[in-house]
Amino acid sequence: MDFKGINHVAIKARNLDVSDRFYRDFLGMKCVGRRPGMRFYTAGRHHHDLALVEVGAESRSPGPGDRGLAHFCVDVADEMTLYSLYMRFRHAKSPVSVPVDHTVMHSFYALDPDGHLIEFGVDVPRKRWAHLKNPFEEDYLYGSFEN
Repeated sequence: MDFKGINHVAIKARNLDVSDRFYRDFLGMKCVGRRPGMRFYTAGRHHHDLALVEVGAESRSPGPGDRGLAHFCVDVADEMTLYSLYMRFRHAKSPVSVPVDHTVMHSFYALDPDGHLIEFGVDVPRKRWAHLKNPFEEDYLYGSFEN
């Protein structure tokens, strides 16, 4: 098989209107389509990068030991965009992780209205980590955001 990458992610949402405000208004993704119980968003690369499927207010979130999606990652344009988005979450008093240096990527994590963990990140140029035998071995605090 010759895979090119992940095309889109579809996640469950309790309330499409609440999730729409987060993905469209707060994050700035563009809503490109609708059907009953679904919304589709793009960040500009694909016909859609994210789909939301409404499951209703009574639906349960998976517990920590349950199977399912652990998180998904949204690429941002550059370090300044990553910093600006991080500060937007902080100013909104939205739960956000400390910034992380994953060696191959700088990122932080936040929750959407349904508790889905989203990583926002920017890739580190390969030449800075290609020499490492296992660049995924350790994570470090990425302190430049906290200055």
